[in-house]
Amino acid sequence: MKRYLAFTVADLALAIQLDQVFEVVEVPPITRVPRPARHIEGLANLRGKTVPVVDLRKRLGLINPVTTGQARMIIALPGGRGEPMGFIVDSVGEILSVGEAEAPAGVTAPWVDERLVAGTLQVHGRPVLLPDLVKILE
Repeated sequence: MKRYLAFTVADLALAIQLDQVFEVVEVPPITRVPRPARHIEGLANLRGKTVPVVDLRKRLGLINPVTTGQARMIIALPGGRGEPMGFIVDSVGEILSVGEAEAPAGVTAPWVDERLVAGTLQVHGRPVLLPDLVKILE
């Protein structure tokens, strides 16, 4: 059984494997940097450690980003290794436990760049996209 952290971006249900998640925090102040990589929003200070930040709304090509009180930053290790990255999401939900019978299927959201999605889970009859954090950073 695999475990995933569920979250939303622009009313789209997404999840990442829990073993890639370091922690979830409120969105801290983000320092803009000159000429960042196009997917980097800026840098955040996380208890003295500088963490690059990606706004998943922008990176997935969804509607204009608006940070609300429910917005969170998921600190994750893309691919389960490397340096931590911050990913801004609209809200964080539950931990999903998914058996092999519910393993990832094909992408079902045509408005999202399919190259950035590793697959889709079916959870309670609804699709949950699995973003590929490594490809999101390319």
